[in-house]
Amino acid sequence: MYLRGALACLLFFQIAIAQTAEDPLVTFTRREIATTTSYKPVAGYVPDSRTAIAVAIAVLTPVYGEAEMNASTPWRTGLKDGVWTVVGTFHGQGVGGTPVIQIDQSTGDIRFLGHTQ
Repeated sequence: MYLRGALACLLFFQIAIAQTAEDPLVTFTRREIATTTSYKPVAGYVPDSRTAIAVAIAVLTPVYGEAEMNASTPWRTGLKDGVWTVVGTFHGQGVGGTPVIQIDQSTGDIRFLGHTQ
């Protein structure tokens, strides 16, 4: 009985610590890179259509869900003035519209996120 109680307390404290404490390696690395210049690829962080689609799916999935992402393939891309526009394909089923996102080619910043009507 005492063993169960001790194990339960130990488990509780490990979970509590895991949820509040940051990994020491992450803390150390954060301090190390604070004074370092970041590497920047010549072609930008989003150099091509394939990378733009991968970033778009990674950002849009938590917003619109896995089913919407699967229903929006194939993805169409265009690059203008250093900004990728990624648009899903509407297949004529459901209410209509597809996810759309604009991503800065150089920095990877999200310039626009929405859904067409």
